[in-house]
Amino acid sequence: LRAMGFSQEQARRLLALQPRLGPEHREAAAAQLLLLGLSAEAALALVERSPALLRLPAERLRERAEELRRLGLDGGRAASEGAGGTPGL
Repeated sequence: LRAMGFSQEQARRLLALQPRLGPEHREAAAAQLLLLGLSAEAALALVERSPALLRLPAERLRERAEELRRLGLDGGRAASEGAGGTPGL
């Protein structure tokens, strides 16, 4: 997690979520969120608000991330935000 850009404190908080899950599962989920362009802090905040994201199979989370990218999500924001529109989910 540290190599992905999480601070020591952020990594500790992420690893404390869903303690029955293996660390590799949490790392895979974090990687998908970072690939969406979220910062480490934003990714952590998201999984703290919705810890069920960590229980999703890695493949399912990857598919959802790809769908969000197709809809124009870039860096946690809709690509069409400047035009005043947001993609519908």
